[in-house]
Amino acid sequence: MKPIVRYALLLSAVVIAAGGIVWSIFGKTDRIPATASIRTADTYTAVNARTARGSGGRFFAQYDLDHDGRITRDEFNKALSAQFAQSTGGAQTMTQAQYIAYRMTGLRPRSDQSFRRDDWNGDGKLSLDEYMAPERARFESADRDGTGSIRCTSRSSTSDDSSYGKGQSAEFGGRSSGSRAAICRYDDLNRDGVVTRAEFDQAMQQEFASAAKGGALNADQFYAILASHVHDSATRTFARLDVNQDGKLDLAEFSASELRYFMRLDRNSDGIVTRDELGARRRTASNSHRNPGEN
Repeated sequence: MKPIVRYALLLSAVVIAAGGIVWSIFGKTDRIPATASIRTADTYTAVNARTARGSGGRFFAQYDLDHDGRITRDEFNKALSAQFAQSTGGAQTMTQAQYIAYRMTGLRPRSDQSFRRDDWNGDGKLSLDEYMAPERARFESADRDGTGSIRCTSRSSTSDDSSYGKGQSAEFGGRSSGSRAAICRYDDLNRDGVVTRAEFDQAMQQEFASAAKGGALNADQFYAILASHVHDSATRTFARLDVNQDGKLDLAEFSASELRYFMRLDRNSDGIVTRDELGARRRTASNSHRNPGEN
């Protein structure tokens, strides 16, 4: 065989092999290879989270009762009343235990979905790197000016991080919500009013170590972490919503924070929330996270 032909065939084999490797890695849209860098994993998680939230699908599925692509104030009130009645068994007031159970609704399947998404190599457990990747993306989202630290003002450290708001970006609430308030509340280890990236990583590593057995989390241990977050968040929120401090919520108290959220979404104050308005709010929130001068 002539040398030039031999070299051509060899080059073709190399190209084909490389193409196969690239396809095996990038052709799978539902999984990241275990060798992927943390930075790649951060981007993957953040993009998927934004895609899942961007359409407001869950919010509209819950409150657009006549499925016409709009949510009126009346529809919103009816849906809230139905949620309240279902949670209380038809009673006129809701106990703290019932409110916590309400906040836990659907948590396990969402936890399992999140677990599968974060388990890049599909081995049925989360390593520290797999667990940390979405947490680091959460920190970067809250680090709006990109300085690698989050300054905890009095407002951010005391504001609510846990309004259930099922259409909001916080998937689980509490520490998992991704808000600056949640990060300040849980991860300012030295209580100096600033959460650095290193401090945040340390807090997450401590949480992982306290729950993991054998250096990894299984689905039940992962769920236990999230359930603890939601329970803590719901307990604090219940106390805030219970305006008259009688240890229970009536429908007005239960609905108060949700109705405020509706009014924020209703940008033109016409009593109707459209997908455009929901999308505009999300775009505004996204733009507020950009660094100065970023297009």
